[in-house]
Amino acid sequence: MSGSLPAPSVEPRQPGRPKRRRLTPVLRLRAQATAALLLIAALLATALAAFATAGTDLHRLSAVSEPRATATADLYQALADLDAQHAKSLVVGYSATPPPDGQPATLVDDGVLAAITAQTDRRQAGRDLASLAASGASDQQDRNQQDVLALLDGLASYDALTGTEEYSATSQPNPIVGRPPDLALDYYDQAESMLQQTLLPRVQSLLASADRQVAADRGVAQGDARHGALLLVALGAVALGLMLWWQLDLTRRHRRLLNPPLLLASASVLAVALAGGFALLGAASEAGAAVSSGYAPYAVVAQAQVAAADAEAVQSRWLVDDAYRPSLQRQFTDLTQRLHALLGPQSTASVARTQADYLAADTTLRSLAESGQLDRAAVQLTGVTRGEVAFAYFDFSSRLGELAAQRSAVFDHRAAAAADDLSGWTAIPSALLGAALLLVVVGVRPRLAEFA
Repeated sequence: MSGSLPAPSVEPRQPGRPKRRRLTPVLRLRAQATAALLLIAALLATALAAFATAGTDLHRLSAVSEPRATATADLYQALADLDAQHAKSLVVGYSATPPPDGQPATLVDDGVLAAITAQTDRRQAGRDLASLAASGASDQQDRNQQDVLALLDGLASYDALTGTEEYSATSQPNPIVGRPPDLALDYYDQAESMLQQTLLPRVQSLLASADRQVAADRGVAQGDARHGALLLVALGAVALGLMLWWQLDLTRRHRRLLNPPLLLASASVLAVALAGGFALLGAASEAGAAVSSGYAPYAVVAQAQVAAADAEAVQSRWLVDDAYRPSLQRQFTDLTQRLHALLGPQSTASVARTQADYLAADTTLRSLAESGQLDRAAVQLTGVTRGEVAFAYFDFSSRLGELAAQRSAVFDHRAAAAADDLSGWTAIPSALLGAALLLVVVGVRPRLAEFA
């Protein structure tokens, strides 16, 4: 809408007052239009740069850092469980009670389940190593590949030792359950020493580095998004202020109530500044929540999975190695206490129930072994019916895996929400502010034409 206003009164110039030099109307309009165009163009460039940076940061966090950390944690758990399965191979054998005359010896445990599980763990470790080798930026990939090669070399030696251990434990005629030959124990000790002193510390170092990278990338993603939002809103406020002042100046000098094109351009500037700022702040919030509510709880559950696997390995070693039972019992107690500490804030009803069942099965195992019932103790350790250790551990481990997957899914959901906040923000500011640039030209042309 436009209309005429009463002609402004002109104050007579006082004699002797120096005449101030003023811009001509044409120059003034051109200067105002140029300033508006420059500010809108700067706002467009800022919006595109802020959202491009935020998108890059989020991609690095969700597609590089977190998957690398997850693969490292999974590798740690797979190697710990691999050790537990090799420890179970020491239990393989026939009944310690001699059979009646003419009767064959009774096979208490054949170790097939432990061997199958060990193969699964070893394949999973290989997949995790392949994922680590391919993760990270180009310079980081070089370091990852060096670490992976070192781990592969170590695993090759570990596989050789455990293979010899299993052969020594099973190649003797009619091995007694829970009484492996000294050679098998010796090779297991060497393999476990390599795993605990060389391989797992290296994986733990990789995991600590990956955790730090996730935290750093989270901070960068949040910081860049918040700074981009602040700059976008500030520049939008300056551009909007100029547009409103221009409207008022046109009203006063050219006797127009409104300039519709400039009004629409002002609305576009306001929309981009406010909506873009909120989108960037929303992405920053979701990126932070993805780590604090998703990855961080997942990392705690992953540590609990490692502690549970270590506890299972200690159980098998405790059964077959009488000389070290006191120290192995202390190790098991320390590990169960660590499980309680880790799972305290994370535990669900199913995890707590299966953990209690696992500890109850362990109590039965120790009671049978200490009363000299070696056959029954071996069955209790390796059996797969409810109330036996292998079943209880599998159930407990499965619930921990489900809990870890739930925590990881929270990260994925939050990261996807952050990506949704950023989506479309290449086209939106381009369309709105591109239109605003045209509207400024359209809005100023009639005023310039008045002086043509």
